[in-house]
Amino acid sequence: MIAILKFVGRNIFAIALLVFGIVIGGYLIGTAHTVRDFFFPETAAYVRSPQTIVNRIIDMGQLVTVKYEVHKTDVKVEIHQGFLNSGYYSANHLAIGAIEAGINFEAIEEDSIRLEGDAYLLTLPAPVITSCRIEHIDQNQHSFTLLTADWDMVRQLAQADALEQFAEEVIEAGILERAEQETALRVGDFVRELTGKPTQIEFADNDGEHALPDSCKPYTPSGWVKDTDGAWKRSG
Repeated sequence: MIAILKFVGRNIFAIALLVFGIVIGGYLIGTAHTVRDFFFPETAAYVRSPQTIVNRIIDMGQLVTVKYEVHKTDVKVEIHQGFLNSGYYSANHLAIGAIEAGINFEAIEEDSIRLEGDAYLLTLPAPVITSCRIEHIDQNQHSFTLLTADWDMVRQLAQADALEQFAEEVIEAGILERAEQETALRVGDFVRELTGKPTQIEFADNDGEHALPDSCKPYTPSGWVKDTDGAWKRSG
């Protein structure tokens, strides 16, 4: 202990200088970071959003029984414009969406539920697509172009086309048949638990037309329409 005190006594000035240097060094480093952050701030994005406006409120008398999560890669949009369509640019997209199906309870009428003997017979409306949505879309692989490219418009076209295709393809994949199976299982179990009686579920005939809700009808960039050949054309 005495040896330590003698060492500190002989080197008190050096120790004090070292401590002072550490304090000053830390201060200077902190100041340098502050100056750097002032002149070279971290990249940031600011979103200023106006007040949300409620356009309409819709009562949803629906039972959703199945949801398909779907995605497409390499959704390519090519723009041809200018003299003899010489202007060209393109981009690829990854689109992720969700399609839901179920039944519309508002279509159930009084005679849709009958007690026959000791069992309930329920006639439910045919399953339909209840909603469509794009949950994420990512744009990549932009082509080189000397034109003033409207990449946001390109993304909107990709999103509109993907939404339409999602709805068509999940119908072909059997989403409505799956919704019918799930509805029969869930509604049948519910009625049996509620009444204690056996239940038979039937579905109304589908006329072959698959009416899609508004959420499955995409918004498109102003002036763009799809022609009978499936190509997007800009009018005007």
